[in-house]
Amino acid sequence: MKKILLTILLAFIITGVGESQVKVRFKLQNPHLEGGLWAIDVVAIVPAGQQWRVGSSNLRYNFTTSPVGAATINPDATVSGANVNLNSGNYSNMTTTSIGGGTAISLNIARLGACYVMTPGTYVLGRLRFNRIDTTGCITLSLRTTTPSPGFSVVQDSITQWFAPSDFDSLVSAPAGCIRLDFLTGLAGNETELPTVFKLYNNYPNPFNPSTSIKYDVPRNTFVNLSIYDILGRLVTNLVSQDMTAGRYDVTWDAKNYASGTYIYKLEAGDFSDVKKMILVK
Repeated sequence: MKKILLTILLAFIITGVGESQVKVRFKLQNPHLEGGLWAIDVVAIVPAGQQWRVGSSNLRYNFTTSPVGAATINPDATVSGANVNLNSGNYSNMTTTSIGGGTAISLNIARLGACYVMTPGTYVLGRLRFNRIDTTGCITLSLRTTTPSPGFSVVQDSITQWFAPSDFDSLVSAPAGCIRLDFLTGLAGNETELPTVFKLYNNYPNPFNPSTSIKYDVPRNTFVNLSIYDILGRLVTNLVSQDMTAGRYDVTWDAKNYASGTYIYKLEAGDFSDVKKMILVK
């Protein structure tokens, strides 16, 4: 009898843990310039064993700049880089709106019909875009998961609303903290012009401790993969792995959790491939 009761109790505990598991995580990545606007991708990560039947949702990000007024929100009636499965057919155009008197930006998904189902994996939802007023400043963004005005983010699984942090949460943006508005300054050519060839630049600084910046050019819309390997050719981390529009990009690798040594970074896009070395010194 005791064994039966113990089994039932254990099953109840396991069920409770499963029910409270986070079902989707959101993060920001790939800050870049796009037609003179500063842009950053909103990404959804569905963990193993979960799925997201994408319902009407509003991902609301607090928005501050240093100095104050260094950038303003650029609302988009049709989101740049919008996930095609959430921007047509059973969904109306994905939008971004300025809310709270310009203190937050909302990425809005509006479902009209059957839900698109996201199985475990990583998905780019679309981009938040901003007007650069003072390029010596920086932007800080954080997902609203509590209730200050104008309210926390709304994430729906079909017609069921999920609640943070039990159902969804936010990963630290990359790079973290206040993200510079001038990170592309000094790149060869006019930074508002599209590049004509693929190019992988030397990272800077090099040697570095603990972070370094990797710049690269994408002349046409294509799938891009940027990975870091150790000197033995073993994969260390994947910085970029997604469809990207033509443009000039800058990614920061924070290597504070890695050992000193020589690392290889490799850019793959279409039939283009290039590798370069960098040295982490602690």
